[in-house]
Amino acid sequence: MADIIDYNDNIIIETLKQEVIRKAGARIWETLINGINIPDENNECKYGCSNMFELMNRFDELIDEETGKSILTNVRHGLKRSQFISERERFKQYNNIDKFIKADYENEVKRFEKLCENKEDFYGQPITKDVLDFVINQPGMLATIRKDNELHITAFPSEMVKYLNETDERKKRYYACHCPFAKESILSDNGVVSKTICNCSLGHCKVRWDTIFDRDLDGKVLQSVLDGDLLCKYVIYLPDDIMEKYVDK
Repeated sequence: MADIIDYNDNIIIETLKQEVIRKAGARIWETLINGINIPDENNECKYGCSNMFELMNRFDELIDEETGKSILTNVRHGLKRSQFISERERFKQYNNIDKFIKADYENEVKRFEKLCENKEDFYGQPITKDVLDFVINQPGMLATIRKDNELHITAFPSEMVKYLNETDERKKRYYACHCPFAKESILSDNGVVSKTICNCSLGHCKVRWDTIFDRDLDGKVLQSVLDGDLLCKYVIYLPDDIMEKYVDK
């Protein structure tokens, strides 16, 4: 796992705009935003994410599933491949997916144990003993899991302590969600933003592996808190040539 991820949320909507125009056309973008406020990460929460709710409903109607996934996975929370070049170099030390993943998991366990011991945070989230136990025992959360030709990843809840202490499933899903353009809609009675938007987070998961293998891999959103699940989970598919080269037979 990359030690420091430099998020740039300020470019998310502009990147979405450029990707829509590039792959679906300027008219589609104008239709998506017609009559609504363009969603803004700092203000969308005030509207219960209603602008993004409407934008994504139109997105689902106007853009086919594969094109939509291609657009959103390139938005990927503003992350760039250049931020993961060091991961490609680190992978070369192992030249083996399973050994690389094993080292990832062992390093992350040590990291989180130290955070817990020193009462330090992870991206602002306190790492208590309960949190430590949860992440260590939650498959795919501290490190990717390989199942045959699939890489499985589970998202770390946004507000972990609240998530673990909450018993109401709706609020639990709210505490799990990271997306400033969708999160508030979980608690709204006016409709939840389409889970299609979670392809952005699929891109967030994918960009590291795309960089490691220097190609655009395919993947899928398996579970989404916007769709009623309690955790968000993703899968990335490994082509045969990668399996043959980097997995022991």
